[in-house]
Amino acid sequence: MKKILFVLVIGFVILTVFYCGKDKPPTGGPKDTTPPEIIDFEPGNLTTNFQDDEITITFTETIDERSFEDALHIYPPVMKKKITSGKQNITIKLKEQLKQDRTYLLTVDTRCKDLRDNSLEKVHSLIFSTSDSISAHKLNVNLELDERATERQGMYFVQLYNTQDTIFITSQNTEKLQNFTFDNLPSEEVSVIAFLDENKNSDVDKKRELFDEKILKLDSPQNEIILTLALQDTTKPTLKKVVAESAQRLTISFSENIKKVRSIRIIDHVTKSRLPIYEYIITGSKIECITGVLDTNACLLELKDIADFNDNITALDTISFLNRQLPDTTSLELDSLSHEDGQTVTTLSPEFRIKFSKIIPLENVSILLVNSEDNQQVGLNIQKEQGYTFVVKPKKLLKNYVPYSLIVSEETTDYEGNALMEGITISILPLLYK
Repeated sequence: MKKILFVLVIGFVILTVFYCGKDKPPTGGPKDTTPPEIIDFEPGNLTTNFQDDEITITFTETIDERSFEDALHIYPPVMKKKITSGKQNITIKLKEQLKQDRTYLLTVDTRCKDLRDNSLEKVHSLIFSTSDSISAHKLNVNLELDERATERQGMYFVQLYNTQDTIFITSQNTEKLQNFTFDNLPSEEVSVIAFLDENKNSDVDKKRELFDEKILKLDSPQNEIILTLALQDTTKPTLKKVVAESAQRLTISFSENIKKVRSIRIIDHVTKSRLPIYEYIITGSKIECITGVLDTNACLLELKDIADFNDNITALDTISFLNRQLPDTTSLELDSLSHEDGQTVTTLSPEFRIKFSKIIPLENVSILLVNSEDNQQVGLNIQKEQGYTFVVKPKKLLKNYVPYSLIVSEETTDYEGNALMEGITISILPLLYK
């Protein structure tokens, strides 16, 4: 019995010593809300010719290791590493060879917390290089608020990402709206995003927070960008009206500029049959649409997945309209031609851009290129850039110092059969010095 009692006492003493020796927040008393701080990096900032395999960061408090892993960023990325924590420091063991002649940016953001769940108040960065020099590209980010933005609370963040693979590069934060300066950046194209972090998660919520984002190429030592923080427009685009301009042409108007639609359908109210859609062009807040002949007065227009430039999408919108228009009988006109009559060109494969006043089908275009010396036609590649504009190129190289005639024929017609009001012929001379 005495032996059993002795064993129990010894076990209790060991457990008590072990428990008291563990690193844990103290119990009782006022809650500790003092945020941790980084007081030292090893190696020091702007170290050159770094060849070691360890980086040590010293804090004012014991840090939660998992939160540190979430907060740590290294650019260029180091995938193989081991993190170990001590009383007031964390060591990063690099288990892969660093790239030669590169500047590295190590960032610890505000997701890093101590054992009492207090976060870093600001982002900390360490810059070091594996060569004898440090990248010298600088970026000034000027922040301003959109005039419609109301006063809000939160930290202002600016984050940089590599546009090629969207990898995080570095970031900064502050309590006040001010300008940010990033030094020693790589010469790359970067996406710069700024936001007011109202939900305190060190990340942007584009649906609820003020933000702005731009892409910039850091191709000079001094770079500058202005970002205007605003709420994302979440208003979905809607149909406003439909105007039948002729028996085959509609103008569809929206509440705002749109980027795309997935489908357009026109349905006869009486027969429920669908009218063919030949072609349409989106211009700002309008769509010009070429259809089959509207042989009824009452129709239903149905559009699916209407998207604006903020990627707000209206899944389905419909509107009824009446068609009382007769076929369009106005002549087709030539709006512009990229070359002038008598112009010399410094290539044997010139490209002509021709714009008409109406949408016309590719098969209705009549364009010729003729050798002016022997009257031989040259084969052409004609491509439709959009409904109004066509790009024309010869299929083979033209002869040097030989004049050619480009003929846009009156046989060119629009969808409703209206011919070009007046044909046009221009002469060009390829002049390529050898």
